[in-house]
Amino acid sequence: SDDASDDAPVVEFDKAVVSALMDAAVEALERDLGKLRTGRASPGMLESLVVDAYGEPTPLRNLGSVTARNAQTLAVMLYDPTLKGAVQNAITESPLGFNPQEDGDGTLLVPVPEMTHETKVQVAKLCHRAGETAKISVRNARRKGMDVIKKATMTEDEGNRAEKDVQKMSEAFVKKIEELVSAKEKSILK
Repeated sequence: SDDASDDAPVVEFDKAVVSALMDAAVEALERDLGKLRTGRASPGMLESLVVDAYGEPTPLRNLGSVTARNAQTLAVMLYDPTLKGAVQNAITESPLGFNPQEDGDGTLLVPVPEMTHETKVQVAKLCHRAGETAKISVRNARRKGMDVIKKATMTEDEGNRAEKDVQKMSEAFVKKIEELVSAKEKSILK
């Protein structure tokens, strides 16, 4: 028997692993785009805001529910009304530039002012940057997949087929990212 080949580890290529990495990049992009401000009030704008609660930095979504009352107003209903001051500070000091007002029973109303043209352009740039970051993640997943294919125990034909699959997947995910970014930029700039 050939001892050298017995010691070589068998490397398996699993397309699902590469797909999962690319999926994660798109999901992260969707979360990031959800936080970006458009002309409408959206709960995602505040849910990930970090509040100093009980001496711990805590995402607002864990401290209460955020809902859109209408296109220009968000309502924050706190589970613990004693946190109202901390939440108000976090919202006021955030880069969003919102000015929350008390509405009784642990509820804060947050008016979302119309965006100026300059603000819209800035937010559209952030949107574009988030898309570029997601594309880099997809390309990194593609590279990992290609590296595994090169080391994998498979025939040359199987390897070529696997590389084509990974390339197609990569192109499909990049296209999806571009569509998401384009749709978000349109909603910001309208």
